[in-house]
Parts: sequence; C-alpha cells; structure tokens
Amino acid sequence: MTTPTRPAADAATAASAQLRTRLVAFVAARIDRPTDAEDIVQEVLLRISRTVAGPREAGRLEAWVYQITRNAIIDHHRAAAAAGRAQHRAAFDRSLTAEAADPGALSALAGCLAPMLERLSERDRQAIALVDYEGVTQTEAARRLGISVPGMKSRVQRARARLRTLLTACCRVETDARGDVREVRPAGACPCSG
Repeated sequence: MTTPTRPAADAATAASAQLRTRLVAFVAARIDRPTDAEDIVQEVLLRISRTVAGPREAGRLEAWVYQITRNAIIDHHRAAAAAGRAQHRAAFDRSLTAEAADPGALSALAGCLAPMLERLSERDRQAIALVDYEGVTQTEAARRLGISVPGMKSRVQRARARLRTLLTACCRVETDARGDVREVRPAGACPCSG
C-alpha cells in the first residue's frame, strides 16, 4: 500500500537533485577550479538548511537560492585571494630566515635591509627591531611598548609590509621554489648599490 506522501517525497527528491545539478554547473562556470564547485554547493545547501526563514513568496525561492549561491562564490574568491596573499607573504618571510638560504644572498639581503630600515618611521623600526632582530615575542613587545597584542601584531605586519615594499622597489630578490633567498641584486639607484 502506497501512501499519498510517497510520490510527493519522490518529486521533492528529484527536484532537489535537479537543483543541485544546476547549482554545480552555475558555480563551476564562475570559479577558476571547477572541481571546487561541489564543495561550494555543499556550503550553499548547508547555509540554506541553517536559515530559519526563507523567502516569503514561494515564487522567490529559486532567486533566493541563487543569491545564497552567488554569496558563497564571492566568499570562495575572497578566501582564495586571502590564501594567495598569505602564501606569498609566508614565502617572503621565510626567505628572510637563515634556514636553507644561500649565505651570500642572505648577507646581501642584510646589507640591503639596513639602509631600508633607516627609511622607516621610528614606530616601524622599533617593531621590526624588537620582534625580528631581538627575537622578542609579539606579546612581550606589546607589553614593553604598552600596547595591545593585536595592536602589536598589526604594527609588525604593517612594518614588514612597508619594508618589503621599499626593498622590492629597490632590489631584485631571487628566490627558489620554496621561497628561500638565492640572490639579491640592486636594481637601479638605491641605498644598497653604493
């Protein structure tokens, strides 16, 4: 004996599968790696399941689902961009460490950094000196300077970014596949070249 709800459940399952297929195609056409489309659609379905109230009009359901999908795609692009920036920043920061770096290149980099540090503000020099040269933790540096730990982290991050900008505007820093410094050459008139 079949119940009247069984055909309705089968129709809902078929409609859900069809919507999922359309969403995967929609997402795959809008991202760099179509293989991530399934994961993004899974996130969309999770967001939909968490939402207590959907659209008030039944006819707006599909538009609402696609808006959630577009938002998930935007979040995916933001996360990918942030991951790329973090990877680039980590490679550069790793290149400033002594492990696996060419000693001659590291010495040349140190020679370039000294005049660049002089061009930074006192606050930036102080942040880099405490954390990167003296090896003080950011928590201890924050305590010494009387600022919050997040404030110190931001200060160090901004100081490193400014130093990196000065250095890359002046010198060509060659790195290997791991991001370790292999060669540093002045690229024009800069404090390093003379």
